[in-house]
Amino acid sequence: MYIGPYRFDVDLRELIHIGPEKASAFKLSNIEFLVLDQLLACRGKVVSTESMCDTLLPQVVTHQDIATAVQNIKRFLGVEHASWIEVIAKQGYLLHINGKDRPILDRALHSVSLKNYLLCLILGIFLVIFLVMNLTTTSDIRLSVPDRIKITGSESILVPIYASDEDRKNYHSRVKEFAQKLGKCDKVKWQRIYIAPSSDGDVLQFVMNNLADDGKACRNLKVTNVKDNWNFMDLAWLKEAGACE
Repeated sequence: MYIGPYRFDVDLRELIHIGPEKASAFKLSNIEFLVLDQLLACRGKVVSTESMCDTLLPQVVTHQDIATAVQNIKRFLGVEHASWIEVIAKQGYLLHINGKDRPILDRALHSVSLKNYLLCLILGIFLVIFLVMNLTTTSDIRLSVPDRIKITGSESILVPIYASDEDRKNYHSRVKEFAQKLGKCDKVKWQRIYIAPSSDGDVLQFVMNNLADDGKACRNLKVTNVKDNWNFMDLAWLKEAGACE
């Protein structure tokens, strides 16, 4: 599941972001996981604080615990995206469907005359009719779900993240070869290693973290000028990059 550019990994209980310049992963606590899971399940609707507290029973969770969890999640989302989660006074929390663009849209509609608004509405209806009559649909559209590869001889997992199914087709065999190289390390230093190849094959991004660190201590690595050749990632390079010992 996704919140804009952030992927919510239910199995790993992590919030992952791999952007063009920086990659990061946030290991969610039990309360943070509950909050995010319920907000995503009820996206666009207010989720009451009481319902979140009740879900964790018999563990006692206070309203302050929920508020702290929300703040931790918003902090990871950053200034640009933190407003997607809105605090609704005396009710609970709301995860907006398309970020926080509704207030802007509402202000725009107030500034448009009724005549122009009706004209736009009619044109929109005609556009929908045109699309229905002229475009065909397909059932073959699906979201690319990342694979998880167990690294031999360790408790670590390699998680590849692809921008599209086409990228998965092009790079997954190389990712498996990379996992085999990691398996030759005396010791893999990280429990989770994420790898994200760019679509053109020229950039590789890595995020490495341990579950015990709760996502707070991690190593980010960005390798450029790969030129579609991964042969440089030998055992010596892995040690230098801090992936293994």
